[in-house]
Amino acid sequence: MAGWFELRFVNGMGLSFNSGVLVYALLLIGLVTWGLIWTQRRGQVLWNTVILGVAVILVGYSSYAMIVIRSVANPPIDENNPENVFNLLSYLNREQYGDRPLLIGQFWDSPYSSERKDGTPVHTATYVVEKNGKSVQKFYDRWSADHFVEQNPGHTIRHEYIVTDPRKGSEVVYEPQFTMMFPRMYSSSPSHISAYKSWSEFKGVPMRGTDRQGRPTRILKPTQGENLRYFFAYQLDWMYWRYFMWNFAGRQNDVQGHGSIMDGNWLTGIKAIDAQRLGNQDQLPSSLTLNKALNRYYLLPLILGLIGFVYQLLRHGRDWSVVMLLFFFTGVAIVIYLNQTPYQPRERDYAYVGSFYAFAIWIGLGVFALYDAARGFALRDLGIVAASAVGLGALKYIVEGIAGDHHAVSYILFYMAVVGVGTVALFALLGRFLRSDAAHGLLAPIAGLAVPAIMVADGWDDHDRGNRYPARDLASNYLESCAPNAILFTNGDNDTFPLWYAQEVENIRTDVRVVNLSLLNTDWYIDQMRRKAYDSDPVPFSIPPEKYRQGTRDAVYLVPREEKNGPPMDLRKAIAYAINDKTMQSAGGDRYAILPADAFTIPVDREQVLANKVVEPKDTARIVDAITWRISRSAVMKNHFMVLDLLANNDWSRPIYFAVTTGPDSYIGLQDHFQLEGLTYRVVPLVTPSDPRTGSAGVVATERMFRTVTENFRWGNMETEGDIYLDENILRMTTNLRLQLSALAEELIAEGRTEDARTILDLSINKMPDRNVPFDRVLLPTVEAYYAIGDTAKGNAVAERLFTIMEENLTWFTSLEPRFYGPLSKEADITHAVMGRLAEVAAKQDSAYGGKLEARFQAADELFRMSKAQQQRKTSRMRF
Repeated sequence: MAGWFELRFVNGMGLSFNSGVLVYALLLIGLVTWGLIWTQRRGQVLWNTVILGVAVILVGYSSYAMIVIRSVANPPIDENNPENVFNLLSYLNREQYGDRPLLIGQFWDSPYSSERKDGTPVHTATYVVEKNGKSVQKFYDRWSADHFVEQNPGHTIRHEYIVTDPRKGSEVVYEPQFTMMFPRMYSSSPSHISAYKSWSEFKGVPMRGTDRQGRPTRILKPTQGENLRYFFAYQLDWMYWRYFMWNFAGRQNDVQGHGSIMDGNWLTGIKAIDAQRLGNQDQLPSSLTLNKALNRYYLLPLILGLIGFVYQLLRHGRDWSVVMLLFFFTGVAIVIYLNQTPYQPRERDYAYVGSFYAFAIWIGLGVFALYDAARGFALRDLGIVAASAVGLGALKYIVEGIAGDHHAVSYILFYMAVVGVGTVALFALLGRFLRSDAAHGLLAPIAGLAVPAIMVADGWDDHDRGNRYPARDLASNYLESCAPNAILFTNGDNDTFPLWYAQEVENIRTDVRVVNLSLLNTDWYIDQMRRKAYDSDPVPFSIPPEKYRQGTRDAVYLVPREEKNGPPMDLRKAIAYAINDKTMQSAGGDRYAILPADAFTIPVDREQVLANKVVEPKDTARIVDAITWRISRSAVMKNHFMVLDLLANNDWSRPIYFAVTTGPDSYIGLQDHFQLEGLTYRVVPLVTPSDPRTGSAGVVATERMFRTVTENFRWGNMETEGDIYLDENILRMTTNLRLQLSALAEELIAEGRTEDARTILDLSINKMPDRNVPFDRVLLPTVEAYYAIGDTAKGNAVAERLFTIMEENLTWFTSLEPRFYGPLSKEADITHAVMGRLAEVAAKQDSAYGGKLEARFQAADELFRMSKAQQQRKTSRMRF
């Protein structure tokens, strides 16, 4: 409705942007005010309550005005650019994250119907520059329009909304016989499909149909049972109840889990119960037991909450229904609405915190239930609850036995029945001897406080963020890894948000322009990149804004040359061809742009390269006349198309970098032209074939990187002797840091710079010590590097600690039952291989110490081979 008003007032009446929204808001406020006054005077209590509820909702939504006000100011960080009602609606609907079916929809392999539906047209705020009433030029951001008028006096700006993407036939329709009720497994991503099949134990029903290219084929459609199995096993169990149990039963560690018994599970701290779900708990390695997020709550918060749950249900049923609705709609209902795919980029427990708050209400009522039990509790009610709990546990135990499943749930039911009912009975018994209400009121809170006391004692260390600065300092390291006035491509939230903070708040390296590749798929973000931000110049894109509007060149297809090994095409000419509307192809009513090649070349201005010190002096003889590479894919998305445009028109004037964490998919085949300069790869006019065995890319700029690491890198207080909690996200970043430091050390050794290599290796160990940043297998190159420079003592020390960790892990792996060992067999193989390699390199450097490691490895190897021989079947994935 607000959009309707906005179009009428802006396009129809020629007023400024947001004038229609302002009129709509004033009209709405006036109607609500009038309605409240009228219903109050007429005594219409029900309608007065309804309108008052609407008014409260509107007051809540009014907070979004801050987003619009901020966006109008055009700050450097302005996601979605929600400065008008249409962009705000897109922002609120999370359109950039795509859509998902809820009631009726497709599964991953559903064929397309010939029918297409129209989507909602995209209205783009356009600043039309006019002179003497005639349109001269159109801009899609106010800054560019104002800048043009300043340079060209006599022009005026008119506001207008233009439909830049009508979205005609943009919504796919699926063949009805291949849709299903309550669709849960809808993503066609290959990784998601494999996970769907695993979690649902997929077998499918064969049906005749056509694939998405229209060719006849045989399609396996999931049954409704398999669809629901995925819903219960993954979406409900793994992605909700697991988080619930973290808070009220206990937690294994802070490593993001995807179904493995090693990562991110809930646990109780009671070995007999946990062993049923997570394997042997008597030989757990230190890599699991020393994780600060290992929280053992022994189910006590859950038990106290269930006492309150049952008490309120029996005594105050209507109140219970209100809390229950709050619990459901902030928990399970959100699970149903989100319809999450597998392999989420991070744990999603924060999405359900409302339901955890609701359960905390029952925990509070559980304390009151103990107090009430001491005052006088009907033994009949207690007996009913006890019999129900024990009976349910027995029934579950029988069902588990028949199904051949583990007995964790039945054990939990028995345990909770004993502890919960026993606690209530104890207070009822105390009430017989202590008849003072004051005593009852004192004992119940004291007993209840034991629960939060246990939670604080075991959970404080992984919730305390004190003295922790790696996020800021690692962001600084990324920025410091860039030359002045650089353009740095990142990918994803964890790569980008700390860098934004470092520039916006800490004023660190504001000359570097951070470009998020995920956001570069959107037109509003490209517009923002074309503006100056902080001390960094605009990104020199050459493609006109109308050529990359939403719905235009969202994907650009590559057409290989007819000659298999034909000459590459000049990239600038290829870009010019792709943005020419006359060269666009048509298919099925759609028009799409093409790049008429898949191999490209960029000329190298040698003088410019030398003047800007793009490469190190030692590599000047290797400078090529042109960068030539091939993109091994059928199409590039808008973000990579804009990267190609930048590469084509940059002329080596600004340094272009990729963060080391962006990944090969983001490199568009440029790896052989990379130069490692810290935590970033710089695009350089050199050819250094990547090593597929190690995953290393390009050449290492040893002098530049050594200077950056030793002079400019910060270490986030990770070396502190005091307490510090480094969660998985930070440890994942330290893995990248350790890998890049070891790569630098290896290259320094190859150049004969032994002492410089020692400096880098010592920094890696001293600034990220095992006590705070646990050693893992990525340190194997560090051990080898220490031995290579002749520092046997340090090499042995790191090898000893790393070997011990691997040894503990392998001992635990081999102690597991076959159903637990199967999914971990690959991890066990890697662990075994790392131990063998450590023993081998140690023996070559120090025969005495190496002999000891070899003896330990032989013992572990014998146990490993025996265990491997006993694994006759793979275990099914653990379920709640």
